[in-house]
Amino acid sequence: MLTQIAHAAPLPHQPDIALALRGKRTDAASGPRAFGIAMSFGRNMEIYAEGEPAGHVYKVVSGVVRISKLLPDGRRQISAFHTPGDMFGFEADDLHNASAEAVTPVKVIAYKWQSLLSAGTRSTSLVRDLLNLTMVGLRHTQEHLLLLGRKNALERVAAFLLDMAKRTKTGSVVELAMPRHDIADYLGLTLETISRMFAELKERGVIKLEGARRVHLLDLERLAAMGA
Repeated sequence: MLTQIAHAAPLPHQPDIALALRGKRTDAASGPRAFGIAMSFGRNMEIYAEGEPAGHVYKVVSGVVRISKLLPDGRRQISAFHTPGDMFGFEADDLHNASAEAVTPVKVIAYKWQSLLSAGTRSTSLVRDLLNLTMVGLRHTQEHLLLLGRKNALERVAAFLLDMAKRTKTGSVVELAMPRHDIADYLGLTLETISRMFAELKERGVIKLEGARRVHLLDLERLAAMGA
């Protein structure tokens, strides 16, 4: 759990956004960011907790954020990894349904939801951008549900590597920001199974491992066929 409480302050352009947020405020936002507060979080710091009031939404500027929920039996399920450009924190009611944590050092812009709605009544382009970002998030959720419901362990890992390569735009070399136990909780597998699947992909000549986090995708076509 996070022990550091936010030093956030309202931006000059948005006097009603003052609300105690976790993390550390960075330079004042400008342009479209003037609707929000620029915040930074250290590795594994909590951005918000499950059950907390959901008054803000967030856009990732740098780093990776994980969204997770503790199940009744004590296990953790990671439902999403958010990379730069993604927005998260949207809720159907007034409380967060899951927790958000920084996988790596993270910079985000925190937007007060009501302020965005008010601005949206005056800007069709803002509404369009928010809708596009929301639809991207929905597509990722649908793909994740399909992955958990229909794919075996090898297919899940293959699809995950392809998705990370696409979202981080790193081509055939993927620098995994998250540890393997995070990947296991995201894919609904055990840590041991994740390690076996990486080893099997390596033995098949589909990937090359360089340390614990760097993965060279040697055969994208075969990997795509496995993850389909």
